[in-house]
Amino acid sequence: MKSEKREGFQESAALIKTSFKRMFVTLLEQTADRIYIKDTQGRFVFASNALVKTHGLKDQSEIEGMTDSDFFDPQSAEAFFAQEKEILRSGKPVINQIRQESWKNGSTTWSSTSKVPLRLESGESIGILGISRDVTEEYLNKEQLRQANETMLADYASAAKVQQVMIPGKIPEVADLEIAYMWRPMTSVGGDIISFPLNSKNVPLFFIADVCGHGVQAALYTVLLKYITSQAAENYDCCPHNWLNEVNERISGQINTGFITSLAGHFGKRQADKSRDLYLSHTGHPQILIYRKSSGQTEFAKMPGSMVMGLPGCKASESIQVNLQPGDRVYTFTDGIFEASDPAGEEFSIERLRATIRDCAHRSLWDSLTVIYDTVAQYTGSAQQQDDISLIAFEIAD
Repeated sequence: MKSEKREGFQESAALIKTSFKRMFVTLLEQTADRIYIKDTQGRFVFASNALVKTHGLKDQSEIEGMTDSDFFDPQSAEAFFAQEKEILRSGKPVINQIRQESWKNGSTTWSSTSKVPLRLESGESIGILGISRDVTEEYLNKEQLRQANETMLADYASAAKVQQVMIPGKIPEVADLEIAYMWRPMTSVGGDIISFPLNSKNVPLFFIADVCGHGVQAALYTVLLKYITSQAAENYDCCPHNWLNEVNERISGQINTGFITSLAGHFGKRQADKSRDLYLSHTGHPQILIYRKSSGQTEFAKMPGSMVMGLPGCKASESIQVNLQPGDRVYTFTDGIFEASDPAGEEFSIERLRATIRDCAHRSLWDSLTVIYDTVAQYTGSAQQQDDISLIAFEIAD
């Protein structure tokens, strides 16, 4: 039985081998690939029907003896021939190379091309076997995607520069009030804003807000907020409640989706005992902690409830007044601080923030912000922020 199978195989193999030339011709006739054999001078000897049609010819006999210079512009033809001479010299093939083809009619295409040297048993080079496929559509789609990505990255870079100049802007200089801040977007741009608007009463006014969302869209709304808060501050009446309501009226209807949480306040004049009063109001952003030097403890500023900003009819909280003694510190921040989570999903929390503020009270005001940021980063166990992070800190001078 085995001998019969063996004899049958030998017969079929012999038939195939004697028919090899015909099978090769059939391959050239049927394949969708552009297959060709050239001699050492770059002249076509064999070519598939697909290649013949690509070059606008009717049958294989027409292309025999022609070269790439008959079809492509001189620069492309010379480059292709130079490559083939190097393949014949080195014996090293070119596999799946994406190349640009500039045609004599002015059109441009891209192909994936492989070329290998043809050699006799003696080692003598006799020509090139090549296979190419048209990948123009795939290449152009990839190129369009690359250009779109480059445009997006350029837009991000421009938006980042705008925000870096805009936030926080000019910091007021007050002889007995130290001001420090930190603004760290999660990506190149962010939806947090810190601002110290100049105002008609010439009081130290500050504003911190968190626009719902991230990226360029949120960043664009921070630009709008910067403009609106600056305009509203021209009529500031020393009531942060009224001021936030005016800002809300101006921005309502201009945010397509989402909302804004914000807090605003200003410091009253320095009193004879060196204390200052702080006046505060918020829209869904009651995050403010006060470190009392006398007790060494950190406490919440008790803020009334309020609605968020950006929705018609929403109102800011009623203003409150907080007395601050020399050495007291005030911290306000966005939720990127206390909502940052560890690998198990547990948030950093306001309580941990309170403890951190208390523990770094001996550090300078600016250093305390760095300590807070580093402590949160260590807690999350990741170099990548989970949200935009912004802080403002104040200290009443002794």
